[in-house]
Amino acid sequence: MSDPTPQKNQVPGTTSDGPAGRLAELSQKAQEAQRTVAASVAEDRQKLSAAVADAKDRAEQGAQRLQSSGERAKANVTGSWNQVQTSWQDHVDSVRTKLEERKAERDVKRLQNAADDAEDYAADAVDFAIAAVEEAEYATLDAVLARVEADEAADAVQ
Repeated sequence: MSDPTPQKNQVPGTTSDGPAGRLAELSQKAQEAQRTVAASVAEDRQKLSAAVADAKDRAEQGAQRLQSSGERAKANVTGSWNQVQTSWQDHVDSVRTKLEERKAERDVKRLQNAADDAEDYAADAVDFAIAAVEEAEYATLDAVLARVEADEAADAVQ
């Protein structure tokens, strides 16, 4: 693993595994999700179901990665972030359970309601992701500033 500390004359926070690199990965994931959703509109039901299952698997893997990163950073992370993660996962599990139950029902009205609920859930998930991106931007800029201040303080001591 490379040293995440920027070298002299390198922009702080731009290492591939630093906060700015993670923001770039986030952007790439968002663009990939947008392409997948746009392409799925034209797919038949079987292909669309497969795309939904694949996206669900990736989301679960992402949640596991988030939990792992939260565990690695416990020394630096407040308890409120862990509460957000737990709350979000509980919410996701609850909504998915409800959606799975509704998918089993074949009544047209219930299916329409399930579709409405799924669309509302998707909108909420996007809103949450937007808020997370904004928080990630703040945290990344704060990390970059902290690195600059630390480097300046180190230079002043020398």
